[in-house]
Parts: sequence; C-alpha cells; structure tokens
Amino acid sequence: MLEEGKTKFKLLFNVYHQNSDDGNQVFDNSGKEEANVVEPMLFVEHQITEDTAINAHFVFDFWTAASDTKLDGATGASGPGRKEQSRISGNLGVRKEMGDWELSGGVGFSSEYDYRSFNGSIGIQRSMAKDNFTIGLSLQYYKDEVMLFEDLSNPPTAKISEFLPRDIFAASLTASQIITRKDIVQAGLTYVNANKNLESTASSVLVGGVRQAEVLPETRNRYALSSKWVHGFDDTMAMNLSYRYYFDQWDLDAHTIRFAFLKEINDDEDFFEVALRFHNQSSVEYYADSFDTAKEFMTSDSDLEDFSSYELSTMLTSHYDTQTIYGIDFEEMVWNNGITAAKRSNGLIYAYIQSSIGFQF
Repeated sequence: MLEEGKTKFKLLFNVYHQNSDDGNQVFDNSGKEEANVVEPMLFVEHQITEDTAINAHFVFDFWTAASDTKLDGATGASGPGRKEQSRISGNLGVRKEMGDWELSGGVGFSSEYDYRSFNGSIGIQRSMAKDNFTIGLSLQYYKDEVMLFEDLSNPPTAKISEFLPRDIFAASLTASQIITRKDIVQAGLTYVNANKNLESTASSVLVGGVRQAEVLPETRNRYALSSKWVHGFDDTMAMNLSYRYYFDQWDLDAHTIRFAFLKEINDDEDFFEVALRFHNQSSVEYYADSFDTAKEFMTSDSDLEDFSSYELSTMLTSHYDTQTIYGIDFEEMVWNNGITAAKRSNGLIYAYIQSSIGFQF
C-alpha cells in the first residue's frame, strides 16, 4: 500500500480502430464492422490510514460504428441515425489490510444509449509462507439492463424494446507462488453466470433472405482456467508466458497463449516490452452465417464464430525523478506508451494505441 496520506493518480488514453467486410451479423448485408473508439480513463487511489485505501475509476468513451449507424438509421430507432455513441462508467472501492489478510469491496455503474448497469464486488486475499504464496477470491454481481430490437423483418416499422433485465454473477479464484528469486507462477479459475436477454442490440441474422433479430438462450455459464509463469533472466531482462483455456454452456471453447519479453534499456529508468498473443476458438452451437429457416436460437455474431487471431504488441515504460510543480512534489512518475495490432482469420483486423501518465503525491 501507499504511505499514509499519499494519493496515486493515473490518466490513460486508449484509441481503438477495427475493420472488416465479413460480419454476417451486420444489418445491411455489407459485412462492414468498422468502429473507432476513443477512451480516456482516470484512476485515483488515496491512502487514508496506514492499512486502508480508497480508490476510484472513471471512464468516458465515445465511438463511431458503421453497422450501428446504419441499423439505427434504417429502423428509425433513434431518429435519423446515431453517428456517435458514448458511455460513461465509474467505480468506487476500498481496500483494507489486516495482517496477512486483505479485504476489498466496491460499487460501480455504466450507462450508454441502449445499456446501463450497476455492479458490486467483494474480495478477500491471504498471504502465507512469508508472503511467498498468495491466494484470493473475488465475487462480482452486475444488475444490467439492455434495449433489444423486437422485429427487424420490416425495418421502417421495427421497434426497440424498453430496458430489459440482465443479471451476471462472476467468481474468481487466484493464486500466486514465488518459486525462486527469479521465478513466479500464477493460476486462476473463473466462473461467470449470465441470465436473461443475452442478445446484442446490433446483431441480426439472415433467415430465408430476411433480416431478423438474433435469438439466444436465457442462460450462459462460462468457465476459464489460466496460468502464468514469470521468469527473470537477470537484473535487466525478464519474460512471462501465459495460457488460458475457456469453455461455456454454448459449446464455445478457446485457447489463448501469450508470450512477453521485457528489457531494461536505460539503467532502471526505461523498459521495453514486446508481446505475441495467439487465440483460437470454436463457434457456439447456435452460430451460422445465415439460416434457411428460423430456429429456436440463432446468431451470426462474428465474436461467436470459430476463428484464430494473432496479436503483436509493444510497450515502452519510462520512469522519472520527482518533479515539483506549484510547490507539489509529484513522485514516482511513470509514462507508458504502447501499440497493439491484430488480425483474425474471419476477416476482422484491429489496432489500438495506449498512453498513460501516473504519479503520486
């Protein structure tokens, strides 16, 4: 934790772009999945006592998406069509240390045009074996509401619903073990249960040549197993290797492998990281590019079909000495800049730039 009375501040910007001509869920049959997102994020943590800290996290992002604009415009669901959409979200939390134990909790919200959410979380963590082993459990609950299109077969008369309920419960168990002075291993187990109105507002299906709203089951249980190995070669180089296996109630299973290499390049002041990530998944049971006749459950969402993806990312981290501005000492300043690019086998490409500045005072 921080020194009592200290405050940590971090401002992060994400700029994201994606494009594809192969999205079978797109309303106008163009397949166009182009989207642009700008996302500023603010993180603040304040140490109110020696063993208690409060934190806050705020996000305001806005985006343009070709498929959303065409869908809204063609149906008249939001007037002449929304060229830009935005979201605001926030979380407030608290952490408290009690010997080898740490307790945490928080509440949050998120709001946008066709979605809103309130959520809460609690967590507990225990350190053992002289802090060489740590185990933690976290629980989260999301009380969501979403608007969905009710009938797209005749776009000019299509109607969007009022806010409909959606409930999500998540549990995560994590463990970390220091093996040697140069090696750390981590493992995690995650379970997520989602209920009610799990369809996407922007996803549709083509049934006998006619566009309809996608239809999905009312329940989805999701599971993930993860592991990570961190190894330090010496004082200037390190690497980490992680693997994640995911499977769910809709018969989707996925394997993700990520390798990262970190190198000091300026005497404890600058670090450079390069990472490679490979992901492969099967499709859900209810996926098809199009349908000859209506079925009980149907989706053509490209996120739910089978594909492989390759991702390359780089990150430069720079550390600075204490800076005094208007009589305030800004300590432990860290500036991060990164870029990531990826391509999926189903035609989607995406890239994002990330930049952040952090300090404490």
